[in-house]
Amino acid sequence: MGELKTILSIKRIRYGITTLMILAIISILTILITPFKYDRITYNVHLPPLSSSDNIWPHIFGTDSLGRDVFTRTFYAFMLDISCGLAIVGISGSIGLVIGLIAGYLGGAVDAVLMRLMDIVISIPGFILAIAIAAVLGASLVNAIIAVAIVTIPIYARLVRSIVLSVKESLFILAAKEAGISGVRIIFKHIMPHIIPMFITQATLELSNAILYIAALSFIGLGVQEPTPEWGLMMSIGRRYIMEAWWPAVFPGIVMFLTVLAFNLIGDGLRDYLDPKKRFSIVKLI
Repeated sequence: MGELKTILSIKRIRYGITTLMILAIISILTILITPFKYDRITYNVHLPPLSSSDNIWPHIFGTDSLGRDVFTRTFYAFMLDISCGLAIVGISGSIGLVIGLIAGYLGGAVDAVLMRLMDIVISIPGFILAIAIAAVLGASLVNAIIAVAIVTIPIYARLVRSIVLSVKESLFILAAKEAGISGVRIIFKHIMPHIIPMFITQATLELSNAILYIAALSFIGLGVQEPTPEWGLMMSIGRRYIMEAWWPAVFPGIVMFLTVLAFNLIGDGLRDYLDPKKRFSIVKLI
């Protein structure tokens, strides 16, 4: 049973990576060879998918309300949204890791203060808090990234703290303390190896959530602004003309769905595969 679970988890990881690679290759090729600029406004408004104008490269996903090529904008947005997701995970994950390590290892009053702060943040619905922060800071991509990063810090902090609390009373940690090894060395040499597998899994899952957060903030006007292509913004503009032209809203949504699905497959697979009781081997994933 355990062997079957491992095989299935590896397959999910491979499917997710394969999907992301295909989307990334299409995005890179689009940026390199497309004859259309993502912000070029033309008179070819709401051309249907696979139509062409002026006998040049066809508009694979059609054009939007300003005559811009939807395919080009969709895959420019792929790079933008992935970059935003990575930035959010990098910021919130790093801060949450430090907070969780400090709170879990030191304990006492430090732990109580830090965790109560995290409880305050996590007690407010995440998207509502992100809207509030983004509205206060102002509508822009950078402010949206900051808002989502703040909202997701407690997720990593609580995860890391729980792992530290379960490990720091182990015999090998107590032995290391008795041997006079410094706290910093104990954390990085003995505790971090137990944190990394679960942290990687959580970061992968949160990457898909970060993409959804950015798209949602852009959808309501608090994230990316025109003419920068972003999935949420493209769907927000496209929905105004959904009855006469469905493609400007639908195709970005499909690509976003596939991207989020791929990250969730990878995250679910890693959660089963990176079991702390197993020996981690990256070779088996390839």
